[in-house]
Amino acid sequence: MLQQERRLKREEQILSALESLTYSTREQLQAIEQLGGERNARRILLEMEQKKLINSVRYDKKIYYLSNKGSDRIGKGGVNLKRSWIQHTLMRNDLFILLEQPSDWKKEFPVKRNGETYLIPDAMFKQHEIYHFVEIDNTQTMKTNLEKIKKYKDLFKDIEKQFKHKPVLIWYSLSPIRKEKLRDVCKKSGINFKIY
Repeated sequence: MLQQERRLKREEQILSALESLTYSTREQLQAIEQLGGERNARRILLEMEQKKLINSVRYDKKIYYLSNKGSDRIGKGGVNLKRSWIQHTLMRNDLFILLEQPSDWKKEFPVKRNGETYLIPDAMFKQHEIYHFVEIDNTQTMKTNLEKIKKYKDLFKDIEKQFKHKPVLIWYSLSPIRKEKLRDVCKKSGINFKIY
């Protein structure tokens, strides 16, 4: 009985993690949910797939997401598979793990100014009482990125006045050329930034 309770609890933790992450690789779930070695993690996820608690799709590798049955079990809405969002979401998950899984991580959280949505960062969190805004540079144009940096520069002035600290803009990109362009524009704008 005790072993079955532990298994059910572990399944619910994985389902909750998938609800939060949207899509995940086995490696990401291993890191976040401490599923042990590769063989053990594969076994656990296969069992959950066979029970129809999670679904998977083949991308560069197997990608897991919450099924309607799994969603019902934890009382959350189901996930509609959007292939165009998989790479972006996996990159955001990688950064979440790299940044040591901030406890107040909010994805796609609208930032309002004067009562209206001003911008929607890919994620945001506070660390040591300092706001951090995350942008994933995956498929958007460099022009869009530059427009976002201008918006962040204006927003950061307001945050600095109101909260008496300099927020940080975090970029995550896979392209060395785009990283260099982002670094140059952020330096010229005078905002605090990090690029991964």
